[in-house]
Amino acid sequence: MEIQLDEGALLAELAPLLDAPRCRAGLRNLTGDPFFVAFFLTSVSQGEGLGEAAVGMIGQDELAARIRDLPKQEREERGHKERTIDAARDLFPEWFAGDAYRFPDALQGRTYYVEVLEGNRERLRAEGRYSRLNLYLTTTFAYEIMVLLLYRAVADAVRSSPLPAPVRDRVARVIDGILEEEEGHVGVVGQHAALLETPRGDLSRDAESLLDALAELELRDYRVPAEMAVRAVVSMMERYCDPETYRAEIEASARAA
Repeated sequence: MEIQLDEGALLAELAPLLDAPRCRAGLRNLTGDPFFVAFFLTSVSQGEGLGEAAVGMIGQDELAARIRDLPKQEREERGHKERTIDAARDLFPEWFAGDAYRFPDALQGRTYYVEVLEGNRERLRAEGRYSRLNLYLTTTFAYEIMVLLLYRAVADAVRSSPLPAPVRDRVARVIDGILEEEEGHVGVVGQHAALLETPRGDLSRDAESLLDALAELELRDYRVPAEMAVRAVVSMMERYCDPETYRAEIEASARAA
């Protein structure tokens, strides 16, 4: 099925979720505290590293090689991973032991990534449209929608935070760079359409079966995980509403390890 999806309209539809009072309060607490900014940047780096490796979930090199702009996107995500962790180490060395973050078990990147991935996997299986390729495309789309909404909200909050100007500028610049690259590459829905046009003459049976399953995807298979991803990150931001408790939890993770 050809997917007709207005990404701009979907972003506008989901953006109010981040305007909820508790989410806005959480964002203010996050971006006003150096401890939490370091934690956020390091979590982003962890998540971007997982995104860089996500193409492996397809498990089908023939089709992976045909996904438009994929090598560029992998390079960008590798750059995002490196720039965010470099900024965290440079700006907040007190929360690192050498290159290693002091509270790795509390980082949000992997937890969030797996929550959205597995929620989407379960949904696709329940509705009879699961395949490795379908999971990759629909989950990647969900993450991209989340990034465009959350990172813009964080960058805006950083600019109005009480952090020192050099810190505000560096953090906002790193996030803005990620957003610029995310907005500039070929979208997942475009990759979906291009894959459906793949000539099948020289494809293996496994690759053909993945394309058959791809043709079964519906519009909601992109919309539902996108909303899931945004709601999950809103819940994550709400944890900063009680900053003393959340910081204590993060610091306790090192003692429990």
